[in-house]
Formats: sequence, C-alpha cells, structure tokens
Amino acid sequence: MKDIDPEIQRRMLQMKQLECIMPIIETSHKLSSDQEEYRVCSGSFVFFRVIVGENRCRLMTATASEDTGEYRAFDDQKRLLDSTLSVFADLDMESVLKEDHAGRQYLETEVFNDAKDLVHVATTVLDRLGFEDISVLALREMKAVHNEFSTDYTGEDAYLSDGMWVTADGRLVQR
Repeated sequence: MKDIDPEIQRRMLQMKQLECIMPIIETSHKLSSDQEEYRVCSGSFVFFRVIVGENRCRLMTATASEDTGEYRAFDDQKRLLDSTLSVFADLDMESVLKEDHAGRQYLETEVFNDAKDLVHVATTVLDRLGFEDISVLALREMKAVHNEFSTDYTGEDAYLSDGMWVTADGRLVQR
C-alpha cells in the first residue's frame, strides 16, 4: 500500500479494526426453541431476527424486545420498516410485509446464511435510520473512501492498492 496517501492508509486500517465492532449476531430463542434463531443487535436494541433454514435464512425486522430484557425493540417501528424496505429495494431483495401475533407489522425476506452479508444489511439500515453506531460511522467512512477513489459515478468498485478494492456500498474486497 505504498502508493496510497498516508491518511487513506490510516483510514483503511481503522476500518479493518472496526470490523469486529459491527452490529452483533447472537443466538436467540425469542420465537421458538425448536429452530436455529439469531438476533441482530446494536447498542441496546434488537433490529432483526434471523431464522436459519437448510440453505437460506429468513431475515425479519424485530417487533418485540427480548424476554430477558437485555435488548429492546427499536422505538420507531415505522422508521425501521421504511428504512429496511428502502435497503431491501436498493439491494434487489424481495420482501413481504407481515404481522406478528400481536398485530405488529414486520418485513421478512430470504437471505443466504452469511453473517458478513447480514451485518452489512443491518449496518446499511442503521445508516438510513441515522443511528450513530460505530459500525454506521465506519460504513459512512468507507463510502467516502470509495467516492474519493472512484474515477466515475457509475458505482463501480474503486481500486485502492495491493489488490484491495472498495465497493460503492462501503465494503473492502481483496482480489
């Protein structure tokens, strides 16, 4: 990375270090103890639930707090639904609006069983919500790095150095 500006090198290193502080995925038994289930949390909130199937998972917005009390559902459910729907549309993810047993609306979509992709979707939604989580700040910074190195405005990946690329949605990719 000797050809990259030292400030950009510093930013890239910070972003790599922050990858371990992204929204967390934890085991949950909120919906059922008979299935493999996870929650995607950040701060004191649970934003998504993940139900694991054979080849794919169901990702849904969380409507209720954890029974243990350690995480609560995001207060503004309408904003969560709107932001999630917008992100799903941007990522060409089909979704269905459903209601839980208490009549609360939630979005559900099918996703591959890939933790990095799930965290990226969650981080993008948090960004749309204006949620000031460290992962959101990292995502915004990586998008700024992309814009700085992008040679056009087509959304193509931007080459950094030594086989490292940054995508328009803020991911670092090694090729």
